[in-house]
Amino acid sequence: MTTARSLFKREFLGPVALGIFLFPLTLQAGVSPWWENYESKQIYRCGDSSELLLEHNDHQASLYHQGYKSNLFRDQKAFALKRYANERLSVVLNGDELIIEDLLSKTRCQRTEQV
Repeated sequence: MTTARSLFKREFLGPVALGIFLFPLTLQAGVSPWWENYESKQIYRCGDSSELLLEHNDHQASLYHQGYKSNLFRDQKAFALKRYANERLSVVLNGDELIIEDLLSKTRCQRTEQV
């Protein structure tokens, strides 16, 4: 016999549990949700030979590096530069070069491919 409780568990909790299980895998893979609508995706190689993925559009960016994701928003004050920032770091796009700055360091990365 199907009860409201068993129907709820099967119809609602099944997809939720699957989403919770797959969420870390999507972060690791560097896949942003469709609603963020990124126009451009590029892979960069940094000075320490690590690679990062940058997805961006005119308003925001997502940076995937060493298993972490950072969301950044376009700095509207920097007219001449494509600069994205959050409370911890800033990213400046300058041709094939990407400059990442935080409070303690500045890292330069070179674009290796357009995804």
